[in-house]
Amino acid sequence: MNRFQFLGFASFLITTDTGLNILIDPYLDDNPKVPVKTDALPKIDLILVSHGAFDHMKDTPKIALRDGSKIICGGETMNLLIDQGVPKGQITNSVWGLTVEECGIRVRPVVSMHRSSVRLSGGTAMDGFALGFIIYLPDGTRVYNASDTALFSDMKLIGELHKPHVGLMNVTIENCFDFLPEFLTGEMTPYEAALACQWLHLDYAVACHYADKDNDDVREFERLLNLMRDQNGEEAPKPVVMDPGGVFEYSVR
Repeated sequence: MNRFQFLGFASFLITTDTGLNILIDPYLDDNPKVPVKTDALPKIDLILVSHGAFDHMKDTPKIALRDGSKIICGGETMNLLIDQGVPKGQITNSVWGLTVEECGIRVRPVVSMHRSSVRLSGGTAMDGFALGFIIYLPDGTRVYNASDTALFSDMKLIGELHKPHVGLMNVTIENCFDFLPEFLTGEMTPYEAALACQWLHLDYAVACHYADKDNDDVREFERLLNLMRDQNGEEAPKPVVMDPGGVFEYSVR
């Protein structure tokens, strides 16, 4: 059985049925609502970084240097990690469509309608493509990580081509940073996120990009998916909403 632990915001720890630990978008130590900090994590084999925003990669160097973790990310994020002291040999740089394999895990980056902007220590600014991921787990489970994407119609194509079982779906934004403007929606509204789950033909839709599951957007996302299930039966995606630290288990077998 694969174990998915939600660590707040867009961070997940996936432990496969073979015992491999895959960490996605780690932002733990500076997040006061996350009960699991980096020093409590097990040895991390592989880190997937969707883009260079601090709330998606802040703890990556610390963990990678501690554990020798392999990292899959985009080019601008790779340069930032190297600038932060991570050996280049630990990093695999990819972009939409270029499937790679690390630690025996096949990962296909897919389109994420979002930005990735970083600034190196010397002041150089770099932009690149944010990445979504299709993650192929050893038991055959296929996981779609949405990153911070906006809704786009080719999610239907991603569903048709890759047939993901589990989606890690951004459904809101918690504006808890003083330096950000007051956004009225996240990159996807609850309705858009629920529609994306339907297009992707997910078995389970795991909500993310929050630290408080009583967020109105998260509850609306859950309500909409349950309404789809009332109307369409078992074919509709099942919502999964967890507190930070919560665990969901799934195996395709």
